[in-house]
Amino acid sequence: MPGNLFSRLGSLQFSSPLGWPFWAALGMVPLGIVALYFLKLRRRPVRVASTLLWRKSLEDIHVNSLFQRLRRNLLLFLQLLIAALAMLALAGPQMKGAGGQGRRFVLLVDASASMTAVDDAGGPSRLDKAKEEARKVVRDMQGDDLAMIVSFADAAKVVSNYTGDQRLLLQRIDAIAATQGTTSLREALQVAAGLANPSKQVGEGVVATTSQITPKLFIYTDGGFPDVEGFSLGNLEPEVVVIGPPPPPYTPPSEGAAPAAGPATAGDPSDNVALVALQSRRIEEKADLHQVFGRVKNYRAEAVTTEAQLVRKRLDRPGDEGGLVDAVALEIPARGEQAFQFDVPEPGVAAFEVRLTVKDSLAVDDRAFVVVGDARKARVLVVSANDRYLIDAFNTPTIVEKAEVTTVTPDEAKGEAVARDMKGGRYDLVVFDGWRPDEPPESNALYFGVFPPGAGYDAPKDVEHPAILDWNVGHPLMQYLRDLSLVYVAKARVIDPLPTAAVPLIEGDAGALAFVVPRGGFLDAVTTFPLLDGTTPNTTWFRYISFPLFLFNAVQSMGGAAGGEDAAPARPGRPILIRAETAEKTIQVAPPDGSSPKTIGRNAQGAFVDDAAVATGLYEARWTGGAAPFAVNLFDPRESDLATRGLVPAGAPESRAESYKIKIGYTPVEGARIVPDVRRDWWKLAALAALGVLVLEWYIYNRRVYV
Repeated sequence: MPGNLFSRLGSLQFSSPLGWPFWAALGMVPLGIVALYFLKLRRRPVRVASTLLWRKSLEDIHVNSLFQRLRRNLLLFLQLLIAALAMLALAGPQMKGAGGQGRRFVLLVDASASMTAVDDAGGPSRLDKAKEEARKVVRDMQGDDLAMIVSFADAAKVVSNYTGDQRLLLQRIDAIAATQGTTSLREALQVAAGLANPSKQVGEGVVATTSQITPKLFIYTDGGFPDVEGFSLGNLEPEVVVIGPPPPPYTPPSEGAAPAAGPATAGDPSDNVALVALQSRRIEEKADLHQVFGRVKNYRAEAVTTEAQLVRKRLDRPGDEGGLVDAVALEIPARGEQAFQFDVPEPGVAAFEVRLTVKDSLAVDDRAFVVVGDARKARVLVVSANDRYLIDAFNTPTIVEKAEVTTVTPDEAKGEAVARDMKGGRYDLVVFDGWRPDEPPESNALYFGVFPPGAGYDAPKDVEHPAILDWNVGHPLMQYLRDLSLVYVAKARVIDPLPTAAVPLIEGDAGALAFVVPRGGFLDAVTTFPLLDGTTPNTTWFRYISFPLFLFNAVQSMGGAAGGEDAAPARPGRPILIRAETAEKTIQVAPPDGSSPKTIGRNAQGAFVDDAAVATGLYEARWTGGAAPFAVNLFDPRESDLATRGLVPAGAPESRAESYKIKIGYTPVEGARIVPDVRRDWWKLAALAALGVLVLEWYIYNRRVYV
């Protein structure tokens, strides 16, 4: 491998602590050694029998030729070699390489939706840049170095276990494909820590003993994920390599203004305009008229003029561009949002796409999909011990029109009939008020004052009089809620940290007061404060319009609908529950790209769950005598916000620097634009070699060994 050898020699550098006067003096040492041998007389002991022989011996006193001495004297060569090695050690030779100091590398490559962004027109994507940075580490591996590769989005995938085969590692890196999923670093770290920290790891035919070798962890990402709290990396040393443009220089707050609590990167502009929400609903006054409405967010630092186009899609022609139905011009302020709506005369089920005409760095969120028409009533079960506030809210005409609500007490819910219906998936949504079952239902669930059964909720913290600070208005459950700041809560129980993939809904001063978390193909929504404390209200939420509106949103977004109009939003890579009205054991799901439909069988609970919808678009579930289309959209603010995170902006004071870093466990990790060069010092080897030659020279001189 001559090319590889030359590349390594090209990375050889020297870092000497001596200045040029010292080197000039050192340069005279070899010349001095040669001069001493040129002047030195070499006398050999000679035994003579008569004075006649002294004449012959005295001839040796005359200086011989220099070339004869150099050719025949081993000590001269050894002394010159000692001087050369000593000078090489003083020159401080170093081999520069990308992360070459360690011998075990764990490379985590972010393949989420935001990594498909192209920051420079016509240039490589962020994922391509991340893969190239990972290749640098592999190319600089030496000797018995080993590397492991893990790609991650909303789930982690082991691309390669530990191996020292550079060609195989490069092939595996090239094979990493972009996804349209969200980013979850926690699972990738769990995989990396589990594989890298054991004392022995077998992978690709190699046994890697890591008990005495600290693995170096490189994370190639744009930072579009929350801090990973409560996590231990074990003996892994993390290094975050931030892919994407750096943040703008730090701007100190104006005089008299309080400094922001969080990092400025949360509000940094980026080159993206995204569809962040899209829904449909029937207009009550006109049975055949539906409304498609949504929101567009501008992440740029300047206002944007664009057009939202409504395109009707043919489900029997996957991949077809469709036909333009309507369009609306949008004027979106800098880093602001704007809503839009279309009125669609549609008596049956129909599928639509909304497109933005603006060109930006990320294409996947410039398109969104929706299904309208023929929504059926949701089947809702309410388990409550006669909470009249909750029961009355579910009996309002608006909810009754949307759902068939059944109310039972906790004792009745323990009965065989109700338990069987919950386990068999009869209901679309089950509401648990102050009571929870031993096993979760085969449906979406809403909990008030209790947590879902299972791990992750074992150590809640009791808090009193928590204040509501903020709420997630972008989530379907929280739409149109405006008065939560007026709500009083007496007692709550909070979880810190929240379970993996949980999304906060209501933020309090002591932690999340409400959140949602996926569970297989279902969704659990948890309100951490009870509605009643015995028979006394624990909150004033009943007094405000946001309470029945929250329940209506739960029926809308979690209740399920045959036509898909009110179905919970489906995300790429997440399990999707398909409510097929059939007794058959399998159904077919046609993907949006026109490829062959895939077969999905009933799971152990009798439900159809599609866990292979990895791309946005319009899907159609088919069975004998029926079909149900459904839409999959990104709708993730963290993926659409392309501002990088983890880099400290230029000019940021030390007191603010830590807030910009990515926290893994309790350790803030500062990101870098490229992998830092780590040098291998070779001066010690040169000094040891000089010492060895010196010992050899001493031995030869004292033993009177001549060559």
